[in-house]
Amino acid sequence: MTKLPLRRELMGEYNKVIDKEKQKQAKEYQKKKIILKITGTALFLAYFSILIFSNLSFAIEEKILYFTDIQWQIIALYIFFILTLYDLLSLPLEFYASYTFEHKYHFCTQTLGDWFEDWLKSYILTLVLAIPLIEGIYWAIRTFPQNWYLIVTVFTVLLTVLLSHLSPILLTPLFFKLKKIEEDNELAQKLIKLCNKVNTKVKGVYEINFSSKTTKSNAYLSGLGNTRRIVIADNLLKNFTLDEAEVVFAHELGHHVHKDVLKGMLWTSLIYLGAFYFTSLILKKVGLYLSYEVTNISNFPVLALSIGVILFLFNIPLNFYSRKREQNADEFALKTTGKVNAFITSMAKFTNRDLADAHPHPFIEFLLYTHPSIGKRINHAQEFKKKIELEKQKNEF
Repeated sequence: MTKLPLRRELMGEYNKVIDKEKQKQAKEYQKKKIILKITGTALFLAYFSILIFSNLSFAIEEKILYFTDIQWQIIALYIFFILTLYDLLSLPLEFYASYTFEHKYHFCTQTLGDWFEDWLKSYILTLVLAIPLIEGIYWAIRTFPQNWYLIVTVFTVLLTVLLSHLSPILLTPLFFKLKKIEEDNELAQKLIKLCNKVNTKVKGVYEINFSSKTTKSNAYLSGLGNTRRIVIADNLLKNFTLDEAEVVFAHELGHHVHKDVLKGMLWTSLIYLGAFYFTSLILKKVGLYLSYEVTNISNFPVLALSIGVILFLFNIPLNFYSRKREQNADEFALKTTGKVNAFITSMAKFTNRDLADAHPHPFIEFLLYTHPSIGKRINHAQEFKKKIELEKQKNEF
């Protein structure tokens, strides 16, 4: 019987921190973002389906054979052409979604030239990573026709670990500037003290110039091993209090303490294994139907389409698991810092400033969200606060 007044009290506090007008905007913003994602997915499916069923993929491979009959060169030229064509076809949608649309809501801070420079970097980076990866996949298919999915899974996991290690020192600097915050900085001292409290070593605290691209904020742990560091967006430093920045970072630190990176890699490995295994079955079946050799690069659209669809389906249970991990990280942040009010106001700022939908439709949250909705996170913090207050009252008696 005491839960109803408590719930009403929590909702009263919730309404104080969440801007109702901003939430109306957020609903509209997030709805349009979902439509853009669906459009992008439809384009991906249509593009690779056309390549498969129109025999265009075979025609492209035949054209390449006029220039070379060396296997690795055929694959490299094919992937270069296929991915370049896809990037060009998806460019208008990409431009609208990440530049025009974001400018409309006053998030994007890039000039037109800066946006195209980033797009070109992403395009080149995609080719640099994709061509060797796909060369490796088709080498494994030719060399280990029955068990190639096992070899590719191991290779993909190792590549993921390597990129995670190199990300803060090689990949992130391609798009952002990182500046080390001096150790005598008050926030840096707070965060390093927090890391020491839970026996976590970091290479330092770095400020990342998010404001060069967006008005949104973030803070996170980046890298693996000796490249692990604290990264904080300059927008967060500017618009959040020290306590709010600390509690946001404490959430990220919770992932490290709970070994979520290691657990995530384990789950990712299993998902890659399942995706490549089912893809190997699909390649065989479709190969019989379309009369092509599994080792031919012309079947790449089947491989890409299969992996894309399978990974999307596998991501649904993975997202459920991810939301549980995020809730545990929230709990860690609240217990470690004890700054419940700062946690609530930081979540409210993310909601109000970044137009996050505090209460998305349950199906959308189930299907797409890797984090609990901010409304649930705020409610959890408020309930945590009430529990602490009740425990104090009991101890007083």
